[in-house]
Amino acid sequence: MEKKKRQRFKEGSIVKIKLSGNRFIFGRLLLGFRIGIYDLLIKSDTEMPSIEYIIKSKIIFYVVIYRSIISKGIFEIVGFKELTQTEIDKIPPQFNQSLGNYEDCTIFYNDGKEYKAPPEECIGLERSAVWDEHSLVERIEDYYSGKKNFHVEHQKVILSADDPRYLNPHVRWDFKEERFYKE
Repeated sequence: MEKKKRQRFKEGSIVKIKLSGNRFIFGRLLLGFRIGIYDLLIKSDTEMPSIEYIIKSKIIFYVVIYRSIISKGIFEIVGFKELTQTEIDKIPPQFNQSLGNYEDCTIFYNDGKEYKAPPEECIGLERSAVWDEHSLVERIEDYYSGKKNFHVEHQKVILSADDPRYLNPHVRWDFKEERFYKE
């Protein structure tokens, strides 16, 4: 097994993420240990696009990752481009939701601003969560396969007490139907 080079998490760095089938995708390290994942799938390790080409690609989602994914060299840093204020401003807010009261939600931004919001206002936002390497790669693979991702679906905002995820430790995921159900 090859030893990975230690790296430093530096906002603006471009990382290469290995997927199955010798495919790769790229991400950009952002403030608060966030990463933006570019919609730029490369089918071979020999097809390395320029950094300028990578950062002009659309970002499909933003999440927070463990710093160790970068420091241990799991996602390889392949370039750097200083973040602009416009790029920082495009990072969407995230939300938190109380486990015991689905109506208790908070939306917060990179700059530290936050406010209480109804659950409906959190639709489409990422729940505040830290992603590990395997879950993030699985999410990317599911995206390119056109499948719903278990982790994304589980972390969506709960809108009512009728949601099978609400206060239910026995919720299960139906992989065929790609939905949650109660046991």
